[in-house]
Amino acid sequence: MNITTRELQFFGQYAKVHRPMLNEINAVLAEYRLFNSQWTILKLLFQEGDMTPAEIATRQQVEKPSVTKILQRLEELTYIEVHPGQDKREKWIRLTESGSSACHEIMGKLDTLYKGFLKGVPADNIEIATAVLKNIQENLN
Repeated sequence: MNITTRELQFFGQYAKVHRPMLNEINAVLAEYRLFNSQWTILKLLFQEGDMTPAEIATRQQVEKPSVTKILQRLEELTYIEVHPGQDKREKWIRLTESGSSACHEIMGKLDTLYKGFLKGVPADNIEIATAVLKNIQENLN
């Protein structure tokens, strides 16, 4: 296998920013007693509406038991509620009013944080980087 210097630089740089960025994101989320893994599920429900745990697991590309654990924590925090579907075995997850309110606040704070991360980066470069990461995600799938 032959890895080029460019590939090494790309993934090396990604590794250097990934953890520090997550740490800063988690610092914002801590005020809401959340971690990034919980936030991504809240944000998904906020943007897409009610879902089953299986749908959330598929969309988040994680195992259903992991989602179940996160959903239990979000329910404890009163950010979500579970309600039955037409089939009694089916459960639907929806944001509560406090969950929706928290999402609005968090998105505002993260918007500021993300703009700080991208300060001085031309819009064209952001579009290219987004496309590259999307390609990598597709290749992983």
